[in-house]
Amino acid sequence: MGRQEVDWAAKAPDLAGSAGGGSQSRVPTRTGLVAIVPRFTSDRAREHARERYGLEARVRELPSYLDQNFLLSVGGEPTYVLKIANSDDDGSLLEGQVAALDHLQREVPGDPTDRLDTPMVARDTDGRAVVPMRSPETRLSHATLIVRYLPGRPMAELRDYPTALLTGLGRGLGDLDLRLAGFDHLSMRRDHVWDLAQAARNVELARHIESGADRRRVVAGLRGFETNTLPVLSDLPHQVVHNDANDHNVLVTDDGLEPRATGLLDFGDMVWTTRVSEPAIAMTYVMLESRDPIANACALLAGYHSVCPLLEAEIRALLDLIEARLCVSVMMSAYGKSRDPDNEYRLVSEAPAWSLLGRLESRSSADVTDAFLQACESAGAPTDQ
Repeated sequence: MGRQEVDWAAKAPDLAGSAGGGSQSRVPTRTGLVAIVPRFTSDRAREHARERYGLEARVRELPSYLDQNFLLSVGGEPTYVLKIANSDDDGSLLEGQVAALDHLQREVPGDPTDRLDTPMVARDTDGRAVVPMRSPETRLSHATLIVRYLPGRPMAELRDYPTALLTGLGRGLGDLDLRLAGFDHLSMRRDHVWDLAQAARNVELARHIESGADRRRVVAGLRGFETNTLPVLSDLPHQVVHNDANDHNVLVTDDGLEPRATGLLDFGDMVWTTRVSEPAIAMTYVMLESRDPIANACALLAGYHSVCPLLEAEIRALLDLIEARLCVSVMMSAYGKSRDPDNEYRLVSEAPAWSLLGRLESRSSADVTDAFLQACESAGAPTDQ
């Protein structure tokens, strides 16, 4: 990614301000706009599950970034997850997720060997998947969705990631994208702050990075990406992708044996974009805090390419995409911290992301890209020109 210094004097709009309803807050959404994050109580979530789904459940709130999630336990066992969308989603984004998850549940082409389980959507007593839930404080109606709970352990809880785990995860994501290649939905064609093809659109939010030197690094990186990489991406294969296979969204076995990837959570960042964004994002997170980040990235990439072969141009774009993801991540962490400093979930990757960004900037781009090309060659699948 271009690392030239640039002058930056752009001023972000002031997005501060209290939201109506007291306990609710305004944050930058996936579209880059400002929305009200739901703040329902566990009792209200329990009532919603009982009234709309006929479920008698114990309820526990889960960490979340923009939305609100509750674990519903039935008969003493975790059974469902209730997702309550922020006010930026009028239900169309959840409808798109439902369509994608239903698509993945059907028997479609792919490699079942390393297939990742995906949540199954529940319907309410009227047969609806997306159900409104009104806030008593703001009187706003939030779209909700209930999906089946997937058992497993978050990959982020592991101390290290064995090569076999990473290669298997790569194969699972390659299989996922093969199955999603035939899927599309109007809601996926959207402005989205986490779409790497749109990475530079919200660069003004970098003003919230406290260090001037770090702020200039991020702005220069995103401007260089916009100038040098974005034109290349437009000619690469596009499709709907999961777009957030980070280590908190990947489930692994929890049986004491060698871990393997079994499931994938949180389809809220799905978007129609460059296909290669999928492995790039997953590679970014397995590199964080790794003693050998390039080896981790190559193991996952080899697995992905063995199932879903990438073009050489896609492979050559990977490093720029990884650095762009890191820039967006630290920028959004700084913005989130300025608006909601108590939400630790938003800051979970901030320090490791800064560290990895520095390590990559100190490496030869050509050497890293050569390692990626060799990983794909070792996978045994053809790399189309």
